[in-house]
Amino acid sequence: VAEICDKGNMTANTTSHVQPGMNITLSCQLKQPKQNEQCKIAIFFNSSELSSNYGSSVSTKFLVRTYGKLMFTCKVVCEYKKKLICGIDIESGNPPDQPKNVSCIQYGTDSNPTCTWNKGRFTYINTTYVIQLSNGTDMLCFLEENVNNKFGSLVLSTKLNFDSTYTAVVAASNELGNAFSQPLMFMLIDIVKPHPPKFLVKFENSSATNCTVFWHDEAQAQHFRLRYRSLNSYTWNMVESLNSEKCSLYDLEPYTEYEFQVSCKIHPERGLWSNWRTFQTQTPEAVPAQLLDVWYKKQDMDSQMQNISLFWKALSKSEARGKILQYTVTFQALNHRSPKAIETNVTVQTSYTRVTPRMDYNITVTADNSKGSSPPAAIMTELGIQDLPPPRNVSAIAMGNNSILVIWKPPIKSTAFINGYIVEWIDIHRNKSLEPHLNWIKLLASNLSTVISEHIKDHVCYHIAVSALYQDRAGQVASVRGYSREKAPSVGPQMYPTPQTNGILVSWEEIPANQQMGCITEYNIYLQKKDSKVAPEVYGSLTTSQMNYFLWMTASTAAGESPQGNSELVCLESNESVVGVRGQEKLHSLLSVIVPQWYSKAIPNPANATWARNYTAMKVSCTVFLLIPPSSVKIYI
Repeated sequence: VAEICDKGNMTANTTSHVQPGMNITLSCQLKQPKQNEQCKIAIFFNSSELSSNYGSSVSTKFLVRTYGKLMFTCKVVCEYKKKLICGIDIESGNPPDQPKNVSCIQYGTDSNPTCTWNKGRFTYINTTYVIQLSNGTDMLCFLEENVNNKFGSLVLSTKLNFDSTYTAVVAASNELGNAFSQPLMFMLIDIVKPHPPKFLVKFENSSATNCTVFWHDEAQAQHFRLRYRSLNSYTWNMVESLNSEKCSLYDLEPYTEYEFQVSCKIHPERGLWSNWRTFQTQTPEAVPAQLLDVWYKKQDMDSQMQNISLFWKALSKSEARGKILQYTVTFQALNHRSPKAIETNVTVQTSYTRVTPRMDYNITVTADNSKGSSPPAAIMTELGIQDLPPPRNVSAIAMGNNSILVIWKPPIKSTAFINGYIVEWIDIHRNKSLEPHLNWIKLLASNLSTVISEHIKDHVCYHIAVSALYQDRAGQVASVRGYSREKAPSVGPQMYPTPQTNGILVSWEEIPANQQMGCITEYNIYLQKKDSKVAPEVYGSLTTSQMNYFLWMTASTAAGESPQGNSELVCLESNESVVGVRGQEKLHSLLSVIVPQWYSKAIPNPANATWARNYTAMKVSCTVFLLIPPSSVKIYI
């Protein structure tokens, strides 16, 4: 390579294209002697000086290590000034690899074929790819230039016919070498990929489970295949070797989203399958086929009337086989003379309550959709069953991960036959407008435990009830409070002390539900003398003369005690030992007070206390009056 310039010449002992690892010799010669002997002639690679000389020529060797264009320049350098004399460019790259994995495909019968191949390693220099296509007599060449892509692709601008056999060769060429692919031989029938057929799905009027798939292909394909599945399944049902334009399918699931796909190819034994064409549709509804699982509770209102409550779970989608529009509940009173007429009621809820005269009833419940009703689930109530004891030793164990283990023992012996258990649970602080109904599960009589996880959250207290089923009737309830995971309450109660003639009335508000962090088990009331550094006593009695005290409260769960609530300064007279406590909590279970075992004195009737008489007109959830000895007392719920 040589470059002839006005002020000098520059040469390299190689061609304009080289491979990495090659040593080249670069030379530069001035045409006229330098005017200043202090100046030198130098060869630069990019902005880096490679070699210099104070004569009129310079040469150097350079090892090529990188790919791409290499730019060399020759300059005269005089102190801080540089004057360009000449320059030369050399490109570094690779000869082409042999093209591999050559394939050709034609989409549809009326388009042009597209051939692709793997180019191998990058060449980094301009490389030409030519597809040489021959039918035995004529040769056609199609050019593609692209140095960056790893894969080549070229649409052949010619129409092929079905009768000829073609040979395709990919030829690659650049300044460093040439390469040729192995020849690919094919006929048009082998490379045509037809367009997917258009099709429709038609269901029979009398059946939601049978349908016929019709399709049409513009290329007059001779071979088809069909596959289908419900959208909640990952497994396809395949139907192959179809040579007609329709196919009938049976035993589909009613009211279910299905995906159907059809593809084709021109020849049964040769050629390519088309892509799948997809169609999604929902099968029609069908009559519900599953019985509802129904149970009931019965409570006598008085000697003449009774309350009957029915409960059932909604059918699953596969059982409902359509959109359930309503539930139909029928009551037929039974007596010794003749049965009365059947009374029909409808509801959209999964429970139904009715007050009826005290007698036996034959009750049925069905689920109804647009196609009909499920088989009736029948229950016959019995007045004679009275002794329906609850399960024993019900306990709730925190399992974490939004689940609670509930354990119980069978009821004491009963004359009625037990055919199962019902476990019910509900957030004791629920929003009744959002969660109006209990959560429940029905279990076999052999089950004496279950893990509940539906609608269970951590740091929430739940009321859990277990009852035995006696011929589908729920007996008496045994209940317990439980939680999945809990913490100590995050805040203490907001309390309000009110001085009385013979003590102090303490009332407090319920801790907000989201700050209780579990099931509140006790409340603690603390008294501490003002300016005292002694630890406060929990609700101690006072024997001194008039004193000022700080009063505050805490609440506890099984996980620990809350921070103290608000603190109030109170004044107590001497010898006061009667203190009133009023809890203004919105409790979901009965509040009980447990007095320590060491205290054996009788507790006075709270109604006789002065503070109690003063506040009888106020509505509160509980009133507790305690005579406090000089020791600590805790209030438990």
